[in-house]
Amino acid sequence: MTRRLVLAMTSLVALVALALAIPLAIVVATDQRAAFIAQLEVETLAAASILSSEDSSAWPATTQDVAARTGARVVVVDPDRVLMADSDASALDRSFDRPELDQALAGRLASDVRSSATLGEDLRFVAAPVVQDSGVVAAVRLSLPEAAVEEAVESTARWLIVFVVCVVVAAGLVAWLVARSIVAPLRRLADVAADLPVDLSRRADEASGPPEVRAVARALNSTAERLSGILQRTQRVAADASHHLRTPLTGVRLRLEAIEDTAQDAALRAEAQAATAEVDRLSHRIDQVLALARSDAGQSPLEVQDAAAVVRARVDAAGPMFDERGITLSVDAVGPARVLAPAGVVARIVDELMGNAIAYARTRVDVKLHRAGPMVVLAVSDDGPGVAASELDRVFERFTRATTAVPGGSGLGLALVRESVRAIGGEAVAGKSSLGGLSVTVQVPGAAG
Repeated sequence: MTRRLVLAMTSLVALVALALAIPLAIVVATDQRAAFIAQLEVETLAAASILSSEDSSAWPATTQDVAARTGARVVVVDPDRVLMADSDASALDRSFDRPELDQALAGRLASDVRSSATLGEDLRFVAAPVVQDSGVVAAVRLSLPEAAVEEAVESTARWLIVFVVCVVVAAGLVAWLVARSIVAPLRRLADVAADLPVDLSRRADEASGPPEVRAVARALNSTAERLSGILQRTQRVAADASHHLRTPLTGVRLRLEAIEDTAQDAALRAEAQAATAEVDRLSHRIDQVLALARSDAGQSPLEVQDAAAVVRARVDAAGPMFDERGITLSVDAVGPARVLAPAGVVARIVDELMGNAIAYARTRVDVKLHRAGPMVVLAVSDDGPGVAASELDRVFERFTRATTAVPGGSGLGLALVRESVRAIGGEAVAGKSSLGGLSVTVQVPGAAG
């Protein structure tokens, strides 16, 4: 926007400046030419006046003085067209017959331009009579190459061009300052709007900028206040739900464990164990739903975590469960691989991916983590039945399960993974693994430090 404003304002000023400068240049050139000629005429008349007051023996010296002052060639001829003085120190006492000198000897001022065969260029001249005792005793001529006149005109034109360029540059600077004064508040608003998804406490400055920008800032702040209230209420609901759901489930589990310990009937103990497993599964589902609710409510404060260390820790914790099911769990976590994420999010992502893999794997699950340029990449693969290509993206949708899904799932695990990853600027994708089953790959931006 700044560039467009500067370009528009500068272009407008440049067009106006050119529209004024072109006719002004013509007028100035005409005036400069007329002034140059008039000055040459004045100098010629002044020289004729000086010569009229002197003896002819002093004319060569006067001729040199006038030439030095004006830069013109000065010649003086007598009524017989014999050269009596020449500032170019040419040979005297020779015939120097020129049309303008004839007019001057006739008592008239001659001023014009003609082509000089001797010089091979146009010559600007002014010739005037030298009068003594009421009679014309000589004629004096001042001459300059016409190029000198053109140089004077061009010099003025160059200064006019410099002036126009300075005006355009000054207009560009003013336009830039004006554009900055307009755009800077908008950029600050954009920065606040960009930070709001992460930090709802950010507020725009309602006291600076044009009235329209201040109105937008007030509207943005009002919206942020409402969103903050909604998210705070959502977080409170999630916390209350966690408390009210976990407490009775914990009580139920304790009762079921007591039944397992005290029951004499094997069938009854088996039912109690199955019920305990269902309670554990329900507790896990509640954890997933609450995690999704917290994700919808906004992120917790971010912190730098070593993803490689987290992966190794979660793999070590899950190792006995894999061993119990006879599934080989291999890990290749190359560190350090630091990421910026809320506390617990990386561990939750790893747990959900391994939980999904163990549910489908037949004999093997591979967990790999490495740094790929600016991204940290985590891939969890299994040798299970896999997922049809048409369903690879749908498995990340909430409560959506693939056609090869095992009974008992909720369709929340991979949805939680993708939403958690996207919340920290990454992405999760699914594909066919090299083991023949499903491979879920997570990429998140790496953090410095």
